[in-house]
Amino acid sequence: MGKTRRRRNKKWYHRQSSNQDDGNNLSEVELILVKKFLSDYRSLAYDARSRRKGILNSEAKALVVGEHIFPPLTDELCSQPYLDLPETLSAKDRRKIHALCFQSLDLYHAGIGPKSKRRIVVSIYADGFRFIPDEEFESSYTGAHKFPYSMCKPWYYLDQKTTAKRLSEIEDEKQLIHQFVKYPEKSLTYSGSLNLSDMELLDLSAVPSVEDTTYELIDTVAKLKICVDELRYGIGHNTTNKHTTKLSELAFDMEMYNQGNAVRTCLIQLTSNTMQKDYIIDPLAPGVWDAICNELGPLFSNPGILKIGHGIGGMDCSSLYRDFGIMVVNAFDTCEAASIARQSKGGMNLAALCKHYGLQTWAHYRDLKDRFQTINWCKRPLSKEALEYGRYDVRYLITLRRLLMRDLLKMDMINSSNGFNNGSDYDSSNYDSTSMSESTAEQLLSSSSHWSSISESSATQTEQGNITMPTEAIISVSDLPSFEKVMKAISISQKRCLKVWAGKEEGENESILRNQSFISMIKQSANKQNHCGAYNWTDKNTKLYTELADWRTKVAERASVDVNDVCSLDLLCWVSYKIPRNRSELRRFEYILPALIEDKSLPYFDEMRKIVSAMDMTQTTTDAVFYSLSGKVEENVNTFFAKKERQIFIATAVISVAAIILTKRNK
Repeated sequence: MGKTRRRRNKKWYHRQSSNQDDGNNLSEVELILVKKFLSDYRSLAYDARSRRKGILNSEAKALVVGEHIFPPLTDELCSQPYLDLPETLSAKDRRKIHALCFQSLDLYHAGIGPKSKRRIVVSIYADGFRFIPDEEFESSYTGAHKFPYSMCKPWYYLDQKTTAKRLSEIEDEKQLIHQFVKYPEKSLTYSGSLNLSDMELLDLSAVPSVEDTTYELIDTVAKLKICVDELRYGIGHNTTNKHTTKLSELAFDMEMYNQGNAVRTCLIQLTSNTMQKDYIIDPLAPGVWDAICNELGPLFSNPGILKIGHGIGGMDCSSLYRDFGIMVVNAFDTCEAASIARQSKGGMNLAALCKHYGLQTWAHYRDLKDRFQTINWCKRPLSKEALEYGRYDVRYLITLRRLLMRDLLKMDMINSSNGFNNGSDYDSSNYDSTSMSESTAEQLLSSSSHWSSISESSATQTEQGNITMPTEAIISVSDLPSFEKVMKAISISQKRCLKVWAGKEEGENESILRNQSFISMIKQSANKQNHCGAYNWTDKNTKLYTELADWRTKVAERASVDVNDVCSLDLLCWVSYKIPRNRSELRRFEYILPALIEDKSLPYFDEMRKIVSAMDMTQTTTDAVFYSLSGKVEENVNTFFAKKERQIFIATAVISVAAIILTKRNK
């Protein structure tokens, strides 16, 4: 088959695959059915609101879409302040439904519940979600626990001299990371040899558990300084004798405030090889945020200390850099290593990986993860269980690295016929997952006794053929560069350290014309498609969008925050099309508004509204309506103000007429 034909068939296959059902995800046809269901709910809910007392629709039936059961739209259900959608919807499906709600249906929508029982709630009422009996949702909605932007400024708003110096240091650190990516053997921090026979019986059951390990909450600068000293030299060290740093492995994890595009650090968990003690650092405690860069920065930037994390390319490395100016230099990502060991594109979540390597309390850890992974981490004080979850995220990482190194070495020895190019630049996209069968990899990972059966003789028959194996299970560190999978895991881990925030200037000058929401509006307008209600997008909408983006940049400078802390470009794009007049209407896009826009004591929402009003554009979103505690509908906010304006106008007219009459009488 010719190259051109192969490419054409490959494109056809991917196109066909993308159109097929992806597991339990909604198909295009099913999504249309869900959209009609939501549209029917909207119409019936408005009807129920206007009737107040209606006849129960006994003929309404539940809508079954795949494995998802949507409730029957009875008059009683549509009279309620909100509607629950099925918990069975996947995260991908929930994102699609959220988009339907704000793009074309003008419904209020929000996600609530723990990760395993996450669901969407929708409503026609601006205050409908106030009646949801969910503590976490209510605390987020009322603003009781918001990120303290005024106290926790990004590092790049320090004085210019300090910022310039740190930027120069960061460039040097990035160069070192690039070297580690290309030559992973240079990142090795230890010498000597590895005895795989000694590691054969190792599993997580030998690691002191979370319950049996002490921990300390670091909520003052003084405690932070002691914490760093203990991490470096161990508990009870001699402060006068610091000639040798004992710290060689530092496990870390972070918990974030993640609202829209605004992601900020709320907790840092650490443990090290120097002691059996965990540290939970509270950056939101007074003074701690500003001290983190100077105190923790040297540990993370020291290439002689191996930093161990799980999925560090997600938000961990980016947040350390954005919030504190900290680069992670020399890291090992257990998620990437597990991905290579499993020969799959995705790694295992940490609870599953701990289960795989013998953690007896993995089910408890999984339950904690389900309950606390998506909570509002700004909330203080944090519960004992929330802190326990944070400790689970770091307690076993150091041992997990050793276990993954052991298994990757074993897999490399079985596959030793494949040479390792010492000068190659590793990338997961180029990884040849066919070099070892999946069954062989699973066997190695599922049975710790497999290695002993291999090491008994110098030659062992495997699925790959006759492979000559060493009689001794001792590997010199200097020989590690010849082990392909190990070097690949190290190289990709180092590459994840470069996945950092783009920088202040690049962030603020983010190309607004390349924003996906904006591009979608333009495309649909050009194609005259009303899939998302955007086919009326005009040059006037674009002008408003760019002006709002400029306003966002100026607000970020004034408030000393990142532009995404002000609001997202997606929200500005929606505002430019829908033209909302108040916060209640704005909530149809994002029910939990960004803190700077939500705060009525700040001028930013009024400034945004003035820019929108100055364009003199027609509003395309519907007026906000409210649901009272008694079940009656309150007056529409806009109607209320319209009545007040009429009353003021009439009163002014009466006063003017009276003044004229009095003037004539006096004459």
